[in-house]
Amino acid sequence: MEGKLRINTKYRKAECEEGLEPVSPLTEYLLTESFTVFIIAVFELDVSVDFPSTYYYLNHLFLNAHPRFSSIPVEEKKGNKMWKQVEVNVEDHVKVAVFGEDKSTEYYSNQFDIYISQLANSKMSLQKPLWELHIFNYPTINGAKATIIFKFHHALADGISLMGVVLSCVQRHDDPFKPLSFPTKTTTLRPKNSPDAFMKVLNFVPQFMASVFYSFYYFGQSLRMLYHEDDRTPVRPKNIKCAPLCASIQTLTWSLTDVKRIKTVLGVTVNDVVVGILFLGLRLYMQEINDGKLQKSRSTMLIAVNPRIMKGYATPEEMCKDKSKLPWGNKTSTIEFLIPNLEENDLKDPLKFVMKAHNIINRKRNTPFAQFLLGVFLGAVKTFGGFQAAAKLFERRITNCTFQMTNMIGPIERMSIGNHPVKGFYFMPNGIKSSLVVSVMSYMEMLRIGFTIDKESIDCPKLITCVENAFQLILQAATTTSNFVAT
Repeated sequence: MEGKLRINTKYRKAECEEGLEPVSPLTEYLLTESFTVFIIAVFELDVSVDFPSTYYYLNHLFLNAHPRFSSIPVEEKKGNKMWKQVEVNVEDHVKVAVFGEDKSTEYYSNQFDIYISQLANSKMSLQKPLWELHIFNYPTINGAKATIIFKFHHALADGISLMGVVLSCVQRHDDPFKPLSFPTKTTTLRPKNSPDAFMKVLNFVPQFMASVFYSFYYFGQSLRMLYHEDDRTPVRPKNIKCAPLCASIQTLTWSLTDVKRIKTVLGVTVNDVVVGILFLGLRLYMQEINDGKLQKSRSTMLIAVNPRIMKGYATPEEMCKDKSKLPWGNKTSTIEFLIPNLEENDLKDPLKFVMKAHNIINRKRNTPFAQFLLGVFLGAVKTFGGFQAAAKLFERRITNCTFQMTNMIGPIERMSIGNHPVKGFYFMPNGIKSSLVVSVMSYMEMLRIGFTIDKESIDCPKLITCVENAFQLILQAATTTSNFVAT
């Protein structure tokens, strides 16, 4: 079957033939052997994969979406990393999983879990464009008839850029001529009396002084993360720098309606709610592993943020324009958040954990100067200590913390990729030297929470159960509060 479907397509963009294009500083870090990160994007389909449609999609839509999908990293005479345009045969990038016919759905689901975990742990050749498409043409217990998996090298771009390109290559399933729409980021705040102009002026001074103070304070926290690692806990039980990781990918699905109910009751954002649930879930896991004893520890979450002027997604054409507000590339920044310790009264009122997350995130959001100072510091290290010194510090900041998180928004409507309607959609970064990496993706009024877990050091089922229990505890508390207010 695979022989009949081989398509030999050669692709080259004329504008890239003129010369090599330099890689960005972050991309240079990501091309080092010690800091190789991939992004896996999973599309769960309502139908079995149609191979001719899939190859047509790759040749006529995907490859033409951006020159990076037909480029490889090379080293020029001075030793600088550059992007070079090459010819592409899509058949070299497509891999089809084969597990035999007439097996049970449970069997195929188990094979899929093994397959995607192996994919997360596998390397990628730098001698051809840095992407792969994996086809798992079997049903799974989540209701998918088949699954296609894109694997991108993070050196291509960050999640915002890649997601923008991928979404430019999909269609709205109910009407291909209408654009996909996305949820707006809003906060349902409790009503407050608006201060007059005089009070605004009076409030500005202390707020400005607090912002300056916290900027230097959080910059100091970032420096500490470069040289001091988090405490050993059940979530971070070993030295990540020395131990090889064996990743297992797991997911949870939550109703976005339920998450918004919590958001409305507390007057916070969806992101605040999700972070609060994760904080509580991790502390519950630590408590359970410690035989019910509360554990106080210094544990840090590193969350990826988009520092671009404009938020959301853009088309590849818009990203490649000069002075674009949503430029293409690896523009991701990261912020540290100290995970609150679990107190006895938090279990009686779990909504406090969401409010703790909300307050921490608000303070961090109002101190962008701290990230500027960190960028200046890392730039100075690269200038005076060399690229390798800067790369080691960049990696150390990640390995010293307890876990990483990244989140993105997806379409509200059902989408179709290569004429295949998509039932479920999520993504996962992998290759990061951490016992736990969490991703959050919204799609069709559902939230998909992905976990990349080092299964040799963390009890995967127990951790997933604790996070789900945290969600149910917070949802139940929010529902009770909402009903009490309504009466």
